Amino acid sequence: MTINIEVFYSFQSPYSYLAIESIYDIEAAYDVELLWQPFSAKASGQQVQVSTVIPEKLSYLIEDTKRFAAEHNIPLEFPEEWPQSEYDPGRVTRGAVVAGDLGFLKEYNFKVFHRWWGLGLDPNDENFMSELCDELDIDLGEFLSKVSTSDTRERVKGIYKRGKKLGVFDTPTFVIDKERIVGLDKIHYLKERLDRLGLKK
Repeated sequence: MTINIEVFYSFQSPYSYLAIESIYDIEAAYDVELLWQPFSAKASGQQVQVSTVIPEKLSYLIEDTKRFAAEHNIPLEFPEEWPQSEYDPGRVTRGAVVAGDLGFLKEYNFKVFHRWWGLGLDPNDENFMSELCDELDIDLGEFLSKVSTSDTRERVKGIYKRGKKLGVFDTPTFVIDKERIVGLDKIHYLKERLDRLGLKK
């Protein structure tokens, strides 16, 4: 038996970045099909209100993610002035939809996350996408043409709407039969759940 797990993730989220390898490890170890859903209000064209940053919560988030990154030997660089000012996720989020269509989403996810959060690079810098496409051995012009289509933009909007309908409020969020499991720290529970279902390969 194979079950589907929807994975709502965001390139804007350091927790999604830190979780990416563990999520793919689940796919390798269990009889599951991961349905990757690049989730972003901003990328879907929603008006995003600037929320008040609670200093204590922000300092803990940075402390928590840096601790996890150090313990797991994962490079982590926060963009300057984050989260008050953050990179526009639109192009790389649409790129994930295209990469999924073309069959190289896993490589795309790893490389985009590494460049954004591992190296601290701006995804909208003109060199970001050209160097990414070189690494993926794909044609930059063709890829960007697919990324900019109205169909791709509508699909990103559709993913966001689906996520909101399912109650997604943070990433990573795993949805199994409309039940939500939220957060990097819940991956161990997800594995235990799959063990109990007898899905280990």
